[in-house]
Amino acid sequence: MKFVKGISLFFLYPCMTFFAGIYLGAEAERYFYPNRPDLLITEAKPEDFTGTEGFSETEETAWQAAAEEEEVLTSDTEYVVEEYDTRRGTAVETVLKVPDKYLGMDRDSFEEAMELYALSPPLSERERGFVGLEVRSFSRSRVVVRMNYLYVEPTRGFYLKVEDNNIVVYCDDKQTVYMYTTISALKLPQAQQSQIVNGIYMEDEEALYSFLETYSS
Repeated sequence: MKFVKGISLFFLYPCMTFFAGIYLGAEAERYFYPNRPDLLITEAKPEDFTGTEGFSETEETAWQAAAEEEEVLTSDTEYVVEEYDTRRGTAVETVLKVPDKYLGMDRDSFEEAMELYALSPPLSERERGFVGLEVRSFSRSRVVVRMNYLYVEPTRGFYLKVEDNNIVVYCDDKQTVYMYTTISALKLPQAQQSQIVNGIYMEDEEALYSFLETYSS
């Protein structure tokens, strides 16, 4: 028994000495270096983790509102198309549903999409006299796009010419484009291909559309 007791004391005293040394060392460090941040123990408060330290109440409210409302197009956005007559300086506004392909876009993405549209508008728009567009305003609640048109004035006759190998219809002044088509000039008989270089005259809309229908198929 004395042998076992001797062994226990042999291990007990070094362990007590070791832990006592750690404790005294920590207390001494706090005593000699009272301002070390890693030795200070403070109670955390919920407001310490809001992410808005240093903001006034008004600034904090604005910060939270901005975080909650990202400026992108949604199904609730008011989509206004303003058709502007460049000749008369008048405009007509129409409120439409945001096209699905634009949903989720921010201003930069939407303006880029509009630029691509303006570079290659549908034929139906070109026929109406579309000449360009601009994004007038953009927000989550409302976006305004101005579509600029050079509306064609009434004309008594038409001239057919060729641009980029396709037939283009001009008004009788030979300057104002009445309609762009996708009809290749190569579809015309050889004699008309020679004539269209200087312009083939059509006396009215009936003659014009009869001619276009003949070569559009």
